[in-house]
Amino acid sequence: MKNKTIKVVVSTAVAASAFVAATPSKQVDAATNIDQLMANVQNASNVLKWAISVEGSADGVTQPWNQYNDVKTAIANAEAAIKKLSFSEQMVYDTRLAEPKTQLKRAQGYLDAITASSKINEKTKMLSTAVSEKNLDKVEKAYHEMTAEFRKQTILLDRVYGQSTRDKIRNAVKGPAEKLINELKNDVTVHMLIKAAIEDIRVSRSKDATWKINEAQAILNANVLKWHSTLQKNLNTATNSLPIQIASISRIDNTTVSVKLNRAVSSIQASEFTFDNSLFVTNASLSKDGLTVTLTTSTQTPGVKYAVKYKGSLASFAVPISIVPIQIGSTTTQHRDTSEVLALSAIFAGSYGYNTIRIDIPAGIKLLTVNGIENVIAGAKSINVLPDKNGMVTITFTANNVSTAAIEKVMTFNRIENNKIVETQTSGLINFYAPAKAGSISNKKVYYVDLYNNYFVTADGLKYLLKGYSDTYKNEGIAVSFDSFKYALNIEDTVNGTYQPTTSSSFNIAINYYIVNLALDHKFAYKPGTTFYRMIGNSIELSGIGQPGEELFFYKNSGSGYLGKVKMDIKTGEWKFKTNTKVDPNELTTFYIMQQVAGKTTPALNTSTATAFRVVEGPFALSSISEDLTKKEATFTIAPIKRVNGTIVVQDQVVLSPNAFITVMGPDKKEIKFTNGVDGVTFTAVTNGFKITFPTKVDDNTADPDTNEGDVETLPIALDVIAIDGVTNAYGLTLTVPKGLKITGY
Repeated sequence: MKNKTIKVVVSTAVAASAFVAATPSKQVDAATNIDQLMANVQNASNVLKWAISVEGSADGVTQPWNQYNDVKTAIANAEAAIKKLSFSEQMVYDTRLAEPKTQLKRAQGYLDAITASSKINEKTKMLSTAVSEKNLDKVEKAYHEMTAEFRKQTILLDRVYGQSTRDKIRNAVKGPAEKLINELKNDVTVHMLIKAAIEDIRVSRSKDATWKINEAQAILNANVLKWHSTLQKNLNTATNSLPIQIASISRIDNTTVSVKLNRAVSSIQASEFTFDNSLFVTNASLSKDGLTVTLTTSTQTPGVKYAVKYKGSLASFAVPISIVPIQIGSTTTQHRDTSEVLALSAIFAGSYGYNTIRIDIPAGIKLLTVNGIENVIAGAKSINVLPDKNGMVTITFTANNVSTAAIEKVMTFNRIENNKIVETQTSGLINFYAPAKAGSISNKKVYYVDLYNNYFVTADGLKYLLKGYSDTYKNEGIAVSFDSFKYALNIEDTVNGTYQPTTSSSFNIAINYYIVNLALDHKFAYKPGTTFYRMIGNSIELSGIGQPGEELFFYKNSGSGYLGKVKMDIKTGEWKFKTNTKVDPNELTTFYIMQQVAGKTTPALNTSTATAFRVVEGPFALSSISEDLTKKEATFTIAPIKRVNGTIVVQDQVVLSPNAFITVMGPDKKEIKFTNGVDGVTFTAVTNGFKITFPTKVDDNTADPDTNEGDVETLPIALDVIAIDGVTNAYGLTLTVPKGLKITGY
């Protein structure tokens, strides 16, 4: 039993020993096998890498399928062996396969790109063959097949790894293909447009055919095509089979319409174009290309839709309504064209539902709508309407005839109760001006001038446009500039000349009518009781207002000659002039001012019509003092302005301030101030001067607190006059006190 046990133990030990010895041998074999497989992968991958790169053996044409398959097989063998390894070993070897797999993926892109380039090249050759056969239908078919293949396959060309390798393949096929496409695309497009236009003409789709023909011609005009002459000939054939029709119509202004034809014509007649709604054609002109007709029509009415017929085709346009809102009760005069439409609203509180509103339409005015509903009525008539829920009545209206002016019209709204007018609302004045026609202007009076918009209106309501420097201008026969003419032109002026609405016109102001009189500023007005303006100094700057844009001419005295001129502000008429000639001292100087239109020669002085302004220069000063001892009064006399020869020019009179005061000084050198109305002191104006009544006693309340320290029982025997304030003449000149002037005799 013991021996049997020993045998079993020994056998087990031997078996265990044999198992342990066998395992390392298998692992070594497996490791040796995977390393070899990985080496195979790496070697095959390196070969493939250089086979798909222009830096190796790649030529952009040959596909390295053997190298690609070798890598693919080597990777598959390695992956099969890796699956038998432990997890950690699998991770190691899988990582080593990443780079070969990348090369395999890049090789796939390279192979696909060469396949794509082959397909593009094949289609390019087919298109070139069609071109060589000079068959446009085959070219068109091959072109579309080639461009479709090109769009699809060029995506694959851009997937090749490596810029130089990618460019190698693309340049081999993409460049030639694109060049051929660019050479033929316009030919193919025009060929297709011509065929499509012919089909449109066959099924009477003239508008579509016209568009295609125009597109084809535009391409031919802008490019030189391979089959240019053939395509132009085919296009001409299609064009000539197209019925002549109006392609489009557009309104230029209220007498001009532009018509586009679907194909060129060699001649047209105005009678071939007919309009509805009483609009007629006065002239028709054809453009050089034969495609555009410009129609001159009678005046078109705002808001009306017109249809024109030409060779069986019909087109229409609507004259826009440019509605201008105006306010009821406004005093602003409306200056409008006869083609304009105005809107006016009136509100009658509490009138909804039962009150009738009567609208009085004056002659020359045409009502268009009432509260948004068309209601065309031409004046002079009245219409009864009902207001809306808010008591409002809104109307639109215009001139009855665009060729006839309507001047100084008023729209009136009357609320009617029990057949009586209980409330009336009116508009301001409304003027509709008609456009002037070509012809002479024979001494017409100017009714209105619009400087900003460069036009004027004559008394018959005709509007004349000033076309800037293309027109010629005169003022009373003298040539002037555009600006000078414009700012000289005024209401009531008489104008003649020759007018052309679109070309050069000539205008002349035959007679100027002055509506703004020349006036100096109020500060230069003569004060009551005086006949001259008073000043001190030898220079004066005059200012005032006059006719805007005109000129003023200045003269000194009647025989001293011309001083200069100034132009008044073109908007306000304001002006200023500072004379270089000195005002004569202690003398009367007369300035004469003459006003006339700008641009004319200097007029000769006419003292009977010129505006005269008289100035006396000289000081406003005291000449003497006289005293009345019994009344404690001193009378101060103002010195007159005298000429050198002693004759008096003017004698100033005083204007006293309520707070006038005199400052005097006694022998003790103390100053005392006596103020009008304080402690019995009074200042009184007298002829040629003024009088001061002094108090019998001067105390601290009267004396200047800075200079007088005590009471003064009576005035000193002699007082020096230091200053007198609050005494001026009528022109505000300050009184001058001569040095050494004294109050004496007390």
